[in-house]
Amino acid sequence: MQVTESVRMAVGAIRANKLRAGLTLLSISIGVFAIVGVAAAVGALTASIDKQLESLGRSTFIIQRDPAFEMGGAGDRRPQVTLRQAMDFKSRFTAAENISLTNFIGGVVIKFEEKASDPTFFIVGGDESYLPTNDYAIEEGRSIDPMDVQNGSDVVVIAADIANKFFSHRSAIGKQIKLNGYPYTVVGVLQSKGAVFGQSQDNFVLIPITSAARRFFDEWGSSVSMAIRAPSIEKLEEAMDQAIGLMRIIRRLDIGEENDFEVITNESLSETFGGITKYVAWFGAICGGFALLAAGIGIMNIMLVSVKERTREIGIRKAVGATSGNILSQFIIEAVTLCQLGALIGIGIGVGMGLAVGALLGIVAPIPWGSVGISVGICLLIGILFGSFPAWKASQLDPIEALRYE
Repeated sequence: MQVTESVRMAVGAIRANKLRAGLTLLSISIGVFAIVGVAAAVGALTASIDKQLESLGRSTFIIQRDPAFEMGGAGDRRPQVTLRQAMDFKSRFTAAENISLTNFIGGVVIKFEEKASDPTFFIVGGDESYLPTNDYAIEEGRSIDPMDVQNGSDVVVIAADIANKFFSHRSAIGKQIKLNGYPYTVVGVLQSKGAVFGQSQDNFVLIPITSAARRFFDEWGSSVSMAIRAPSIEKLEEAMDQAIGLMRIIRRLDIGEENDFEVITNESLSETFGGITKYVAWFGAICGGFALLAAGIGIMNIMLVSVKERTREIGIRKAVGATSGNILSQFIIEAVTLCQLGALIGIGIGVGMGLAVGALLGIVAPIPWGSVGISVGICLLIGILFGSFPAWKASQLDPIEALRYE
């Protein structure tokens, strides 16, 4: 029997048993979706992370108190990186092209005239290097300058979300806003950077870190992070070694004593994210594997029922010349066709999910062709393995006994 005719008959058999076939297709689709969907979502997330880390710069590293991903709260037992220590480091470290000091303060209420925000915005206490280091551009006005930092001036640069909320139809420059009740004069407005991981990058205000220390550090904590840009990627390791040595001196650590601060590069962040996403992908693959195993058992059951219901048809086919091999191949092709239809549905939904996650993150998500190919191969194997026993039983039916079957 020709393969095309077997496929046509397989599709006809599936249509004739819509409920059973539909349930089997659903189980296969869920298994394939778990594999492809998770892989697609992980691929989109990884691409977004790489894009964001690229903006940090491969020659940039960060020194801060806490690990990037902390388990057990060990960082809370470390002494804070104080503003005094950070400014001492900045004045003494010579192996950097640029050093930016930063402190983040959350839950800020912004007020202009009679209009006030919910406490969903945050303050960045930074210096003149914060905006270029983090790839922000000025839309209107100016940035914070060294004199603002030196004098602890009460000036503020607002991001796009704040500008749109309070100054949608007028210029914000020169206007006075209040941050948790403290007055600040707007000197600049930033261009929008959109969202990352579904979170806005435009929901903050930038003030001089010295002003942040005076106004907010006692209330909100005072650990400062430093983004340090080496002159080149070739000099990154040398700059990191010098930075670690200087920080140990500033924090008065003895020889042999462990560092009580973290040094973070985009490579280390990428490796950390990669480790997390790898486990997520494996979890999805394992769940998908169990679902496909259950689907395989379902396929075997539905094919055994199909053989029973089509016993007389098998007898007629054998009576008019069909061989046992023809019957065997027909039922195996039916099982494989059922599996591949389920695989196509699962792949379509999984890739769609990946594209949706990519759109949410503002990137074009890569299609996980490797996972797609593996899923198709697994479904082909499941169709052959779990369809072989029912197909063998069908091929071994005696045509005379089969014709007598009612």
